[in-house]
Formats: sequence, structure tokens, C-alpha cells
Amino acid sequence: MAETPRRPLAGRVALGLCLALAALIAWQPAPLVRWQERALDALLVLVPAPPTTGVTVIDIPRADDTGAPWSRASSARLAARLAEASPRVVGWDVVFADDCAPNAANLALTATLSRSATVLGFLLANQSEALPGPAPALALGGDAGTRLWSAPGAEAPCETFLSDPVTLASLSLPGDTEARVRRVPAAVTVATLAWPSLPVELARRVRAPSAVVLAADASGALSLHLGPRAVPLDRDGTLRLRPRPAAMRAARTLDAAALLSGPVPDLADRVVIVGSSVPQRGGLRPTAMGPLYPSVQIAADLTADLIADQLPWRPANAPWVEAAALALAGLILAGMLPRLAPLAGVALALTLALVWTGTATTTYLATNRLYDPLMPALGVLFSATAAILLQAALTARAERALRERMGQLLPAVVVARLANDPGLLRLRGERRLVTALFTDLEGFTAATVTMEPEALIDALDRYFTVVCAVILRHGGMIDKIVGDAVHALFNAPLDQPGHVDAALQAAAEIVAQTEALRASLGLGRTRIGIETGAAILGDVGSGARIDYTAHGACVNLAARLEAAGKALGPAVIIGPAAAAQSTQPLRALGLHELRGFGPVEVFTLS
Repeated sequence: MAETPRRPLAGRVALGLCLALAALIAWQPAPLVRWQERALDALLVLVPAPPTTGVTVIDIPRADDTGAPWSRASSARLAARLAEASPRVVGWDVVFADDCAPNAANLALTATLSRSATVLGFLLANQSEALPGPAPALALGGDAGTRLWSAPGAEAPCETFLSDPVTLASLSLPGDTEARVRRVPAAVTVATLAWPSLPVELARRVRAPSAVVLAADASGALSLHLGPRAVPLDRDGTLRLRPRPAAMRAARTLDAAALLSGPVPDLADRVVIVGSSVPQRGGLRPTAMGPLYPSVQIAADLTADLIADQLPWRPANAPWVEAAALALAGLILAGMLPRLAPLAGVALALTLALVWTGTATTTYLATNRLYDPLMPALGVLFSATAAILLQAALTARAERALRERMGQLLPAVVVARLANDPGLLRLRGERRLVTALFTDLEGFTAATVTMEPEALIDALDRYFTVVCAVILRHGGMIDKIVGDAVHALFNAPLDQPGHVDAALQAAAEIVAQTEALRASLGLGRTRIGIETGAAILGDVGSGARIDYTAHGACVNLAARLEAAGKALGPAVIIGPAAAAQSTQPLRALGLHELRGFGPVEVFTLS
């Protein structure tokens, strides 16, 4: 193909776009960060994680070895059993709060906990109350204290359980704007006093320094000093979670009831972490590996990585490195594209994208540093695509050939996403119009009694994977997963035109897909409530947790509508405000009395 005088324009366009996208990456707008986190999720999940040697998880079931519901007396017997196994340290992903009377079970637990090096967990809370027990072995350097998660008080274990050698640590697992647990605070501040997280305190007890030091260097990057070695941390002093696959988790996990009735296992010099994966105990969190990841397994992953000096971390200068890589690729494209045929230009762009992705992956494997493997590569592909299309537009034949090739190489949705304006993301104290969607499973309580734990967890995992995928595909945000229910928001945290219709379409798809799963999973029908209205969104406290959530009448009404579906019949019940804004045909169900709201006109899908 003959070169034309206007062909250098392609190189200039590619360079300009690469520089513009590089500036966007360096700026780090919130929508871009969200996509980068998903790319890092893929890197952490797809690249094999190191084995968690030296860490054992004890999973508490619904019932103990006698068949009775698990109780504090059961925990006392488990603590005694663990003491016989001589572990290095035992961490409890359990808060032994409330019911602190000096009864037989509490006295037995106090005695057995003190027989091992033990770390008990606490949760952040809104009430102003200092933590009991010994002062934390944590020192702060520089401005580290101002960048920690904080709360005026905490839900702490009974003070009688805190005799030597028992220490306290935080169990805080905040989700991000997508409700996923990706990073865990290395430390939190309670009433101006800094306390380590459970993984940090367990690592300290293993390495045996007198205190952990959390400090910022000259560049502002935070690191954790466990004795003579410094562990670099993610932004704001957080530990980056690298979730393990199910097989690896199963290999390190023992059943607590079986441990009570069987021989004492060999746990010498091991870190033991006790917790529960039973849904009713509220210890399941969405992670990169799936929507139902037990919090005790999160603690095990982080503890193992800390002890082995294998903690993944994203350097503070990562956006600048990624932007520089994209700018360099733009310079190469500017010099080479005018000399190449369209197909060779595509090959060059793909090569540059693969070089960056391979470099990011290799760097992670060698140093645990996390660089975004996807966005700079997509930036190269996008810039080269735009330049080649402009270049090919000079001749009709080249234009047709390039359009066909680009249609085979890049999904249109990816290009459209990169071309859109980033918008703004606010996380604190925002009042906005949202559409709330609540789901619930009929007959779930009965299923928890009749189904085996493994089968129930597997069924819920598959169920939530389907429901969450539908909500995210329609632009919704998973606010939280509670038991068998999903709470979702549309038009939050970003503006979403047509959010009411998006929620209704998501509801219809959820009903269709979950109905197809019912026979294979052994679960009941999914009920859904939807309503639109003003709500307050932001990082707020709720009991013992601090997370991003929404408060408002529309949220409460959506929950009431979901519950009303049991009596009304239809799977999807829609409130009056959502119905008024919907462009879809709906069927009126008339006025119905709803607790706390009085008579409400409700609708369902046609």
C-alpha cells in the first residue's frame, strides 16, 4: 500500500491519545480506579498464589461434636483442645462480647484461652468506649496515625478473657464501593489509640518483636516494621488481600466439631485461626474470588503473606509508572505507525500491549508489586486503533479492512468505556436519588436445617454469583450480602441514566435465571422489592461496622415490598415512586398495608 503525505497524522493522533490517557491514569479518577481494581483482582486470582504454609484454619460449624448448637462452652472445649496441640499462636475471628457473667462456660473459656498465646478480635463501633486489656504493641511513625480507619469505640470481648498471654486485634473488613473486600486496614484507631489488625498481631506474635511500627517514609508511603524487616503496604496503610482458591483453602482447614471428637492434631509451631464459614454467623464477604468468602480465610491469607514476606502491594508511584509506560508506547507508535501497513500497525499495538501486561505480571511474581496489567495495554490498543482508523480512512478499501479487523480485536463496550468522561465519585455524606433493590430466598431457614453445610455453601455461592453478576451487568452496586439476601443500589455511587428501568430489567433477569437454578440448587423462589427515592449515601457506621451504604425511606420500603411479595404472590413487587419513573409496562396490584408506611400502591412486572 503506497504511503500518502497525510500518513504521519496517524502517528501524531496515536501519540496525542496515549498522552491524554496517560494523564488520565496519572490523575486516577474514581471510575478508572474501579476498573483498575478489577484488573488487579484478575491478576491476583489468575496468577497462582503461594501455598499458605504454617497457617491452619479451624472452621466452626453450626453444631458441635455432640450435635448441640455451637456455644461458648463448645468454644472453651475447642480452646482446651488447641492448647493440647501446642500451636505457635491462636487467633479468634470471633468476638466474645456480651453475656460476660461468671458462669461455668465463661470461666472455662477464660482458663483455656490463657493456656495458649492467643489473639482475640474486636469490631469497630459507634459508642464511645475504650478497649479493655493490655495496651496494643503498636507504634506509629510520621503521619501514619492520621491515615488509619478510626472509630470512637469498639465491640470488645469480655474483659475476663483478656488475661496474659491474650491480646486484642481488629477484625475490621471494610468493603469498597463495589462492596468487595480488597484491602484490609493494617491497624485501626479506637478512641485515639492505635490497634493492629488480626493478621498483623498474629505475625507479630510469630516474629516476636516487642512492638509493630507503622510508619511513613519521605514519599508518604506506609510500611509495617515487624522486627528488622519492613513490609510495604498499600495506600492508606492497608493490607492487599490475595484470596486463595477453594482447594487451597480446604487443604489448610480443619472442622472444629471433628477436632473435638477426634485425636489431637499436630499443630506445633503453626498459626491457628478460628472462625466460621456458616452464613448465619455473618462471616462471609465478597472478594475477587467470589461473593461468599469466609472472613476467617481472609485473615489466614493475609497472615500467611505477612509471615512469608509475600504480601502484594501497590506502590504509591504506580499510576505514574503506568502513565509513563503508556506515554513511551505512544512515542513508539508515533514513530512506527506512519511506516506500517494497517495489519502491521495492529500487530505493533498488540505487541506493545502484551509487553506491558507481561511486564506487570512478571514484576508481581518477582517482587509482589502490583501494576495495572490492563489499562495501559487497553490505552495502547485504543490509541493505535483510533490512529489506524484515521489512517485507513484515506482510502475506502483500507477503511473497510481496518473496520473489520478492529471489530474482531476489540469489544465495542471496552472502547466506549475508555472514551467516556470519568465523572465524579463521592463517598461521604451525599444525598442522591437511588433505586433500591432487595432480594430474598423463600424457605432459606428450612434449607439451612436440611442441607449439609458444604452443599449449602456451594448452592449459595452459585446463587449469589448469578444474582450479583446480573446486578453488576445492569449497572447496579452490591451494597451488601446479608444471609440469603442481596441489597443493591442503582444510580450509586455514580450517575446512571435510566436507573429505574435498569433495576426492573435486572429484577426480571434475576427471577428468570434463579428459577432455572432452583431445581439444581434445592433453594426456594427469589422475591424482589424495588423502590426509588432520595437517600443519604456515604461511609457511615452501623452497629459494629463502618462501610459505604444508603439510608432512606426508599431503602426501607424496598425491603418491606420484598417481604410483601410472600403474601401478594408476584416475585417482583415495585413501589409507587419507581413505577412512576418506569418506562416499562407494569401491572397494578392495588393498595396494600405495609408496616411503617401505611397503605401503599404497589405494582409488579407485566
